[in-house]
Amino acid sequence: MAKGERDPQPLCDRLFSTFLAPLVLGGAMRPIKAFGGKNALSIGERTPSDVDALSRTQLARVRIARKLAPVDRFEPAPSEHEWAIAAMLHDLVQATHPGFNATFRRSGPLRIMNVIEKTLDRVPPPRTAGEALSRHTWMSRMFELARTDIEVKWWTGSETFLGEDPPARLTAWPELRRVQQTRTPRPLMDLPMAGGAVDAARFTSVVEALLSRTPLTDFVTIDRAAPTFTWRHETLTLCATNAGRTMVLRALAQLPDRQVDAALGRATRQLFAAKALRAVSLAVDLLRERALMAAEARIGIDREPDPLTLGPETTDAAFAVSAGALAASHWIAQTGGGFAENERKLLLRVLAPAANSAAAGEVKALLAPH
Repeated sequence: MAKGERDPQPLCDRLFSTFLAPLVLGGAMRPIKAFGGKNALSIGERTPSDVDALSRTQLARVRIARKLAPVDRFEPAPSEHEWAIAAMLHDLVQATHPGFNATFRRSGPLRIMNVIEKTLDRVPPPRTAGEALSRHTWMSRMFELARTDIEVKWWTGSETFLGEDPPARLTAWPELRRVQQTRTPRPLMDLPMAGGAVDAARFTSVVEALLSRTPLTDFVTIDRAAPTFTWRHETLTLCATNAGRTMVLRALAQLPDRQVDAALGRATRQLFAAKALRAVSLAVDLLRERALMAAEARIGIDREPDPLTLGPETTDAAFAVSAGALAASHWIAQTGGGFAENERKLLLRVLAPAANSAAAGEVKALLAPH
């Protein structure tokens, strides 16, 4: 190591033990000083020294992956890009530390977020579906991150501790001093509004930048309240491959249908508005596959299949279902879809109400040449 260079191994061990391993396994996280872009990128392909924790994260990652793909193992240590993504998530959390909400420190979060964005620019999107899955197994619980704020009340006063345990002197003699503690979890997206000095809109923008580097996580958490899902180059690229689209469909099938449809419908409408025709084609392909899966699930052996229902037709969810049903009906009519004749008839019957709805008419109008 050249004189003046910092050994990346301690950085690797600190990031793993205080943040990344608890992110995967659960438990208390202890974010401390921000890593910064240079340190994050310097970790490279290093392996954490804690072999036991590394083995447990490996097992946990395989369990996460098997919900989406038949995976038996991963490389045990994060890749250089996964280290960098993890470090930037750590720094984003650290940017919300209440200590920055002081007169001479309020510029700190802005500087940190600027560094995060510049660092993520140097992290390429996943090149394969397998790489997207690997990144997701590290980041799958990012929206479960939460800071616990504790309000302590006693007979003569009260005090709130943001992400810190109150000192023992305040909680001593609880019955005599009538001590009460109220614990309030602050999820990741609530942190800017909970005692920090971070601009909420900027914070959301940085979270979106993080999601762009782990697009499978973007899909797996599509039912989140914020940031709302939008089609990006990275999510479209993942859906453009058979392996990627299969994992995405499996992930979406594990979430509430209406929330998924609403998110996909809203995002796909945005593509239509932007006249991004290639992107629209990839998005509608996913909606078609979802509609076919839903239609097939309604076909029983000894009963009349239930039609694909919409609910209020003006909603984003209705738009997504109708677009998918319309595309699926057209695809079956044109190609047969590999289905037997009777199965084709049943599928078209299930799809027909959604494919001929007012929302489907909106889709047709958007697709018509102008």
